[in-house]
Amino acid sequence: MSRHSSRRRDGLSLAEAMPDRGLFALVAMVGFLAALTLAGAYGARALSARWAGGAAQLVIIQVPQPDQPAQNTGQGQAVGQNRADAVQGALGSLPAGSIVHRLSTQELGSLLQPWLGSGASSGQPGVNSPAIPMPAVIRVELPDDSAPPATLEQDLSTLAPGVIVEHNSLWSTRLNALANSLLACAGLALLTVCGVATLITGLTTRAGLASRRDVITTLHGLGASDSYIAGRFARRTASLAFGGGLVGTVLACLPLFALLQITAPFTTDAQMTSLSTAQDGLIDHGTILDTIPADLLIGLVCLPIAAALICWLTTQLSVRLWLRRLP
Repeated sequence: MSRHSSRRRDGLSLAEAMPDRGLFALVAMVGFLAALTLAGAYGARALSARWAGGAAQLVIIQVPQPDQPAQNTGQGQAVGQNRADAVQGALGSLPAGSIVHRLSTQELGSLLQPWLGSGASSGQPGVNSPAIPMPAVIRVELPDDSAPPATLEQDLSTLAPGVIVEHNSLWSTRLNALANSLLACAGLALLTVCGVATLITGLTTRAGLASRRDVITTLHGLGASDSYIAGRFARRTASLAFGGGLVGTVLACLPLFALLQITAPFTTDAQMTSLSTAQDGLIDHGTILDTIPADLLIGLVCLPIAAALICWLTTQLSVRLWLRRLP
């Protein structure tokens, strides 16, 4: 009885011409891929922006033979100072807000420990201590949108010949290029997913039109407008697409949550990460939910709506073109 009444409400019997399972399942898979692609694009943009920004503002200065007397250039600050102190004092001319930090012996030992062994971290001579004199390493963090003077290395060389200045702007440029290429690939992937959804909807609609050709031809001959017939088909495909897109997006949230848990230490503050890290080394669920960006959530929410809109427009166009070809 219920089946008969359902057919009577659906004047074109679209429930039989366009079954639920086929289009629903296909759109769910497409929505799953779209959600993963969207999240991947945002993750690539966020990580590259974080790394590129840090690399662009970081300057590493190496001073060989740091305990040797600095060259006397006629400046009072260099007289009686060793090379490392003279270079560090000369960095006061950097842009306001720059953070200058000279790595201690223990910090250098910790950095070299994977290559030189545990004796490098003690700073005491021993079997595992380095056999060559270590340079002084000064780490400079520049303010945002600032750059060191172009003649910085030349100016410091007058105080300590052989000083090495490494500005990571080259890495910043490469990371920005990598980010742009990843975003371009994500955009192409989203366009491909939209194309697949359009193709699936078009084929499903044509199959429904072919199976109900006689009924549609009769109704159209009796005066049924193109907008009425196209609207019935479009509402059917849009409802199936919305449900499939919603299911696909929800299913995609499971692997996305796992990926967020893995990448959280690279995107959150170190202090927050250390306080919220669980015993297994992963970030707790509350911290992960707090770090999910609002624009990513908006994008995921809009995916089912976008799927329904694509299917609705595709069905409208397909049905109207088909009706115009009728004799």
